[in-house]
Amino acid sequence: MRIAIDIRPLLEPQRTGVPLYTLHLIRRLIERGAHQYALFCNSSRLPFPVDIPLSDNSTTHHFFRRSNRLLNLSIFLTGRPKLEEMVGEFDLAYLPDLNFLATHQPYTLTVHDLSFIRRPEFFSCKHRLRNRLTGLRRVLNQAALVIAASNHTKEDLVEVFNLDEALIQVVNPGVDTNFYHPLAIAETADIRKKYGLSEQFVLFLATLEPRKNVIGIIQAFDRADTGETELVLAGGRGWLYNQIFKTAKMSHKRDKIKFLGYIDENDKPALYSAATTFVYPSFYEGFGMPVLEALACGTPVIASSTTSLPEVVGEAGLLVNPDRTEEITWAINTILNDAELERHLRQAGPTRASQFTWDLSADRLEHAFAEIKK
Repeated sequence: MRIAIDIRPLLEPQRTGVPLYTLHLIRRLIERGAHQYALFCNSSRLPFPVDIPLSDNSTTHHFFRRSNRLLNLSIFLTGRPKLEEMVGEFDLAYLPDLNFLATHQPYTLTVHDLSFIRRPEFFSCKHRLRNRLTGLRRVLNQAALVIAASNHTKEDLVEVFNLDEALIQVVNPGVDTNFYHPLAIAETADIRKKYGLSEQFVLFLATLEPRKNVIGIIQAFDRADTGETELVLAGGRGWLYNQIFKTAKMSHKRDKIKFLGYIDENDKPALYSAATTFVYPSFYEGFGMPVLEALACGTPVIASSTTSLPEVVGEAGLLVNPDRTEEITWAINTILNDAELERHLRQAGPTRASQFTWDLSADRLEHAFAEIKK
């Protein structure tokens, strides 16, 4: 079977979330060699992603230098060009994320979350307008099968769009194996030296934006009995990040708060491992890959008790109500002051994370492909 895959998510300069999901799954699918793949990408400026396998007998690349805005507008208004006109004949199309698509062939797509519908206040007007123009209801209704990143997202799809549960399959993200390798003391010491970190620090790592509840983390840290422990906020700047920096400057512990910016993938395992605890009380998540990565590293996790995060954490971390700052404070204090609990969570995390692998994700995705072509 020849499968066309939209790899435009890989054009993101900072690889998090959806781009990482896309990259890891494509790599696994190509390595398995069960099908032929036509990888479609389009950009008027950026170079073709170089970190995917080169073209061979099983994989072809189709890179077009057009304006994505004009391409999407043409597809939206006229239904052209068809994907088969761009990549040749294929049996099935797969979109790792919601995007504009026109094809006569069956297709499936992954829906990572419905946060822009469930919590629109966390998105700009431009972002909400783009998702409205994409016509998600039409795209979903015409799909041969819909992939959900979590059971929570599946439930949202059924509730919001009244989709048939039988037409939705869950394919969770996985976690890369390099997060499981035990790190020598020297490696965590090197990461502390590189970023100027103290021996004990509370870590957050994700895009700095309102939906992630970073302000709630700062407020909880302010109230916690943290002593010399630092709060380290790592990740690229997202929408409305300025208020986060203003809140940090107003904190009476501002000298203990550090912003690291975007973190290279190679540094993540050591940074998680060096942290005393990882805190992620997000208001809404379709899955929560940073939480999974922290669990794999054996870092004690504090996460929201809402949306998809309980599916990821299970009983291997502390779950808190993201709307109750005092619960986040309690969780930070508990891990900082309960050595036995900290040891338990460091052991439980990797065991829990081992239930989510990219090989298992690829298995489920290939099963979904087979279901469509029966």
